[in-house]
Amino acid sequence: MLSQPDTWIEMAEVNPPALPDSRHLMLDHIWQRVLITDNTFGKIRVSPYAFGARITHDVPSVTPTVVASTRDRNILAIESEVRGALGNGVKSFLVVVGDTRPQVEHMSHHYEIIEHLRALQTHLPEFEAGMTTRFRDWQYRRRVDAGAQFFVTGPIMDPATVAPSMEKLKRDPADPPVYVMVIPPFSLKWVERMETIGTVPVGDDFRARLASGIAREEAWELSLEVAEAARDAGFGGVVLTGLKFDTVVDEAAAVWHPAGR
Repeated sequence: MLSQPDTWIEMAEVNPPALPDSRHLMLDHIWQRVLITDNTFGKIRVSPYAFGARITHDVPSVTPTVVASTRDRNILAIESEVRGALGNGVKSFLVVVGDTRPQVEHMSHHYEIIEHLRALQTHLPEFEAGMTTRFRDWQYRRRVDAGAQFFVTGPIMDPATVAPSMEKLKRDPADPPVYVMVIPPFSLKWVERMETIGTVPVGDDFRARLASGIAREEAWELSLEVAEAARDAGFGGVVLTGLKFDTVVDEAAAVWHPAGR
């Protein structure tokens, strides 16, 4: 469980397919844990709850955490999805606000959702509920008080920004574990694009290093450096994010495969 880790945890973010297929089978013995996104950037895909259920049935070597976006669902809709996922063996959920779309005229309150899920734990099969957070101590503390059992934050690309980012949370040792998202810095253009959507800004030295060009292999090595810095800073683990599914099960697996490190 992400809420009570007994070891350092590495997981990969994966997007469900646009239509049902068998791609989830490719995760078998590649990643032990995956974070399943919920219609990111408004692109309609297979339900993450259904995709998580397929993984629990077909790929028992993989444990999914399903993102529950409050962007365009009310409490009843989210509870219904959670109940269905629980019945299929999914036991981990991450509550996020989700990217907004102009045509969505209502949004569920994510604090209300986490409180509701925590209340459901008293009479439903065992499960955990976490939240995303930014590196702002007031926001983080409010979400701790709301009852979130684990946190996902970031993303981070520059290893030098890991420790300072953790310090901003003013985390108490008794607080729930925090996991940081990691994105390989494949190019300066890619880094600048990621910064526009909320990635922790890279330092001047890092930016200058990328300006002269960077090999893909070096970008992967830098992502591993972020992971090592995260372990040293007290994070519970990392989430490799921002990648296509094929990259997650092929190139990323060759670099990050938990069994090989």
